[in-house]
Amino acid sequence: MRKTGVQRLALTSIILLIVIIFAGAVVRVTGSGLGCPDWPTCWGKLIPPTSVDQIDREKLAADIIKFKEKAPRYGRDPDEITVDSLLTKFDATQTWIEYLNRLITLPLTLVTFILMIACLRTGRFRREGVASFALVIISALVGILVVATGLNTAVITLHSALAFALLFVLTYILWADAPANESRHSIPEATRPQVMVLLACVIIEWILGSQIREITDHLQMQYGVDSRPSWIGKIADSWWFVIHRSFSWSILLAALWLGRKVGWRGFVPRLVLTLVFILMIMGVILSQVGIHAVVQVLHVGLAGILISAVFYWWLAAAPAKKPLPELTRA
Repeated sequence: MRKTGVQRLALTSIILLIVIIFAGAVVRVTGSGLGCPDWPTCWGKLIPPTSVDQIDREKLAADIIKFKEKAPRYGRDPDEITVDSLLTKFDATQTWIEYLNRLITLPLTLVTFILMIACLRTGRFRREGVASFALVIISALVGILVVATGLNTAVITLHSALAFALLFVLTYILWADAPANESRHSIPEATRPQVMVLLACVIIEWILGSQIREITDHLQMQYGVDSRPSWIGKIADSWWFVIHRSFSWSILLAALWLGRKVGWRGFVPRLVLTLVFILMIMGVILSQVGIHAVVQVLHVGLAGILISAVFYWWLAAAPAKKPLPELTRA
């Protein structure tokens, strides 16, 4: 199926956004959220330092008040914040992980801007085109707020929610701009209300998962990244964890039900079913073995792909079948 220019831009934006979701997950599991403690510079530089000797001590001293204001958010005494104490926290690996995470948002910003212009020029999906670019800008501003609030977990969750909202908008544009000679409802058998069951389960599971990520973020801030092996024991009794683990089976059952209805045919249904199986296996590892960093990154990134794929399936599914009118007697 040949794609229009708008569809290609939307698809490129989706791919870039998925990459950013993976990168954001890497930032979280490595504790690199404050690898660059300032914005838009990183340790006062446009290109981050690779060693502590490259940091401008005088500029750092000029910004010391800002760091003292953030200290209580980390449970630290502001009086203990000095230039030397800040420099001891410098980690080149974490700095560059956070910097690259910021850097890869630039291509997405550029592509969504071009997408918005294309939508405005063609007169198709103007609101969606503007919304996609606006969501990127708002997400970037919230990203600044993440640093300013010292990695406040609620703000981080909002940042993730904006990314998934952008996924919905871009996926809609990708589906809706199908050429006139092609049917948008290209996935037969399962109807929209039926696919909505799976979509609702996936969204609810993401909300539950965001609560688990907030708990692990708190554990990471309190005990450090090296404490990761002990996390599963600390959250195993949490109601959020129990519900999140149990509710995941509803996604598997809904996916199998829909797969049977479509006869296991079609790229999107097969992609969804494959992702569900992989995520279930990862969920078992995370809940039974331990919250391993690599598995957690893959779990978050693949969940983003799953949400986009299920939403596309819902859009491409046939509308609900209307009941046939009853015959009246003559």
